[in-house]
Amino acid sequence: MNSHNLPWPEQYRPLTLREIVGNQDAIAGIRAWILSWKNNLPIKRSALLVGPPGVGKTATVIALAKDLDVELVEFNASDKRNKAAIETQVWRAATQQTIDGRMRIVLLDEVDGLSGVGDRGGIGAILKVIAETLHPIVMTANDPESPRLKDLLKICQVFSFGPIEPEDVLIVLRRIVVHQSSSITDHELLEIVENSGGDLRAAVSDLETHLKTGIREVPMELATRDVKLGIRRAIRRLTMTTNTRTARRVIDEFDLDHDQLLLWLEENLHLHLVHPVELRAGFEALSLADLTLGRIFREQNWKLLAYAYDFLSVGVATSRSKSPFRDVGYSAPSWPLLVWKGNRKRDKRSDLLAKLSSVAGVSKARVHRTHVDTIDRIIERFPKSRNDFAVWLGVKKAIFDRR
Repeated sequence: MNSHNLPWPEQYRPLTLREIVGNQDAIAGIRAWILSWKNNLPIKRSALLVGPPGVGKTATVIALAKDLDVELVEFNASDKRNKAAIETQVWRAATQQTIDGRMRIVLLDEVDGLSGVGDRGGIGAILKVIAETLHPIVMTANDPESPRLKDLLKICQVFSFGPIEPEDVLIVLRRIVVHQSSSITDHELLEIVENSGGDLRAAVSDLETHLKTGIREVPMELATRDVKLGIRRAIRRLTMTTNTRTARRVIDEFDLDHDQLLLWLEENLHLHLVHPVELRAGFEALSLADLTLGRIFREQNWKLLAYAYDFLSVGVATSRSKSPFRDVGYSAPSWPLLVWKGNRKRDKRSDLLAKLSSVAGVSKARVHRTHVDTIDRIIERFPKSRNDFAVWLGVKKAIFDRR
């Protein structure tokens, strides 16, 4: 547990809101939500900040506490956050008034990481504390799709944080370079920015390593992260860069197989490759990847898999040459759903053929040629007859749905 009430040495002081970059809409929303506590207890007594690591979720809360002159009590991932600890320490911070009468913000970091024996019962205990709190409870999470957040999402005011734009990352890095009176070229800074993929904390860490070691070229492994990227974040990083080395590294960090990657890119690539020349180049890369994967499966030549991933990474990244990068929302692939619907339709018709074959005493092939089309035409002309056929054959009416 950390209490941010003590004077801060300059090098360790929290940022002010004016120094926070990116996600301005989310920051404004959180500020308004905290200020609303000064009037009455809001309907939603907790806020959940969701977004990838290094985009300013925790820094925003610390900066808001400083700017609004409120007490901040933080429980981070290194603290014990099991049922007992939350019901005592967190409950005490959330339900007791401060000595000087100020508002208190209770910050619970990385609640999607609550798992295992050490944190057992943590989410349930948090829900009880939220119901009784007298102060704003702010939580952060990296994965908005984590099943551990299901119950929290229902009762929290949710604020979404996205990766920091390259221009904003560059502003922060330049600010650090000036403050440290260090020397680094714009080309080196831009390479660090591109390698970060919108993760500001990673960019600052890479800059620190770069300045301390005196390396004049950011090594490939410098920005490699241990965290497996979610599909949407990974696609965003892939389409953000045009650097071949960065594109390959992003693919290495995917926690997906090649089939999923191909389908997701096919569904969303047009959102970034707006110009016809770019779109043609991008889908040509996907086509070559698809052909390569087909050859791998036919010949079981898995040595070719590296080439397939090159088409999916380098081919896609280098296709964007005219359109500026845009932050967009991605859709899940629709093609598997269409296949599933087609399979369901075939399964239903197969059941119908089996029933008709049994009643008529002829083969399924004969029934398909002589019976099904006739019944379909009758139902099309007299829709109410569908119920009669369903009762006669002992099947559900939906089996006659032709769509």
